[in-house]
Amino acid sequence: MTRTATLTIVIALLTACDRVPPPPADQFVRPARILIVTTDTAVSRHEFVAQVEAAQSIDLSFEVPGILAELPVLEGQTVARGGSVAALDAATYDLAVREAEVQVQLARQDLERKLSMARQGSVAQSVAVDAQSVYDLQLVRLSQAQESLADSRVHAPFDAYVAQRFVDNFVHLAPGEPVARLNDLHRLLVVAHIPEHLAATVTPEDLISLEAEFPFAPGERFALELFENRGEADDVAQTYEVSFAMQNPENYLVLPGMTATVHVSFGQADRSDRILLPSDALVAARDGGFGVWLFDAATGAVEFKAVQTATPAAGGVPVTAGLADGDMVVVTGADQVQADMRIRPLGVPSRMHE
Repeated sequence: MTRTATLTIVIALLTACDRVPPPPADQFVRPARILIVTTDTAVSRHEFVAQVEAAQSIDLSFEVPGILAELPVLEGQTVARGGSVAALDAATYDLAVREAEVQVQLARQDLERKLSMARQGSVAQSVAVDAQSVYDLQLVRLSQAQESLADSRVHAPFDAYVAQRFVDNFVHLAPGEPVARLNDLHRLLVVAHIPEHLAATVTPEDLISLEAEFPFAPGERFALELFENRGEADDVAQTYEVSFAMQNPENYLVLPGMTATVHVSFGQADRSDRILLPSDALVAARDGGFGVWLFDAATGAVEFKAVQTATPAAGGVPVTAGLADGDMVVVTGADQVQADMRIRPLGVPSRMHE
């Protein structure tokens, strides 16, 4: 073999060494299980039979005794705020005011006379002081008589609906004896009985919609808002009385005692603060916190995303910030994933709920 041929073989061998094929691309693709973050959830809908009550109802009465002389209102009638509802025979109270006015006048005259005498030294100063006290006392009695006269007539404290009359004219009434029941119909309460399992698990933040439907307007619903929960269960049914408030609609006259159907929808449209991740999905971040690897289905690449977590729960670690609806999170072997890796999902990515 010539020297030239030998050199040619050596160069060929060196060239073959430089052409060693790179590792197959599959060597950098790591299989992993993927979870899809889902912040929405199915809405739960319930219907409850309810009854309408007035948000404000009073039994109007007199603070003074007397014979009922006027009761101009009728049941079912509306009375404007400040309107007269009933009045007693005020003759006795008129006389009491007139008598008190005369007593005040006499006491004033006596006071002026004794003050003049005290200045002249005809009487002691204490005599004028006593006269002043008598005058002040008569003013108090006049004020009481005027107040009793005013109390002989009662007025509507709000725009009211007369629900019931308890007495008729010419009967003798004692103080505090009810005359008429007035309801405020501008704001109503729709009261329903809620099962204990819902009362225990549903919070006001879970409510999506509250609506009432009445038999006289089928298919038409009226907005409600949560008012109060009685907080004590019914001894027999083990349900809780919950009140919902509503404004009386303009096109209808909804009255206390009417029945309604309460439509309640609850669930949570934004549950990002309740996402539970398996602990294997969390990796340590450089700042001492935690993060996850987000998977890009289009490229197969992964990206590190810092997240905020809460105290671990029974179902996993709650993630309170950092994830959004639709994010795809690597949950298997996340601590071995690197930024330059490609991920091949194992099976079909599953959706992640609370």
